[in-house]
Amino acid sequence: MDDKNLSGWNYIVYIIIKNNFKYREFSLKELYSFEPYFRMVYPENFHIKDKLRQVLQNLRDKGFLSFQSRGVYQLTFDEYYVLDEPRAQEEIVYLLSNEAIPEWVKIGRTNSIERRLKELYNTSVPLPFKLETSITTSTIEDSLVLERSIHNIIDTLNPDLRKNTEANRREFFKMSVEKGKSVFSLVNDIIYIGDNKIRPVTLA
Repeated sequence: MDDKNLSGWNYIVYIIIKNNFKYREFSLKELYSFEPYFRMVYPENFHIKDKLRQVLQNLRDKGFLSFQSRGVYQLTFDEYYVLDEPRAQEEIVYLLSNEAIPEWVKIGRTNSIERRLKELYNTSVPLPFKLETSITTSTIEDSLVLERSIHNIIDTLNPDLRKNTEANRREFFKMSVEKGKSVFSLVNDIIYIGDNKIRPVTLA
């Protein structure tokens, strides 16, 4: 199974399960412990628990989860035994702004911020990009997960910030720098929370 086929809530919840519960069974009650963090991301959603139950059913239907007993689930055999060796390399997930493109931010990943900023400052933009915040990871896989999680959360928060814009499927989002920073902070909490997190992620 390929998690590239997952998006939005399905992807976010799947990553939480994979990073926090790893190979063991987990209960619905344990997943509900993340509700406060989802409320921070989706303050106008008053049915978080209902949504989480719906997502578990979706993941089960897609073969990512198996049902163990009432209210108890586990990642499927393939999901927790067939794992690629993480590629150790410091990666940075970044939030950039540009005065020439007000109210838009760029969210992507690189192994060198300095090089990325130089690459982006070309003849197509009149002003250089500015690094607003970043999260450093220790593997390529972690950076891919983190970047995609941020993109998915923003797309579910409001599709008009990218999904329904001319920047669809690109790294640009129609939002303020402060809003972007808040999403970075919240995603960092949601995806890498708890004692069972796989690898540490540090906000720059």
